Amino acid sequence: MSIDGPTNNVTAFETDMRDELRTRNARLPNVTRPPDNDYSSLVSGMSIRSIQEVDYLIEGLQGLRQKLNTDGDRLHQAIAQHAALSQSVIELTKIVSDAMTSVDKSGGV
Repeated sequence: MSIDGPTNNVTAFETDMRDELRTRNARLPNVTRPPDNDYSSLVSGMSIRSIQEVDYLIEGLQGLRQKLNTDGDRLHQAIAQHAALSQSVIELTKIVSDAMTSVDKSGGV
């Protein structure tokens, strides 16, 4: 056996396989490119779906903005009510404190 012998056999085998694959591929229909495909309608469809998705996201964000505004208004009203209640408690505490001071000076209870 010579060194060149196996190399020549592999090369011949590879050549035969390439020829066989070329022959098979020539018989197969071309599936990578569909015939009579309208690429502009394909791109248009993709664009429409993208625009619809963006519109959906915008609607979701607008709904979120409305909820945040509503929640913000509700919290503002609750804080205002709490401040008014706190002020009433302070005034009531002052009245009770003044009344207790008057009772202590008169030597009551």
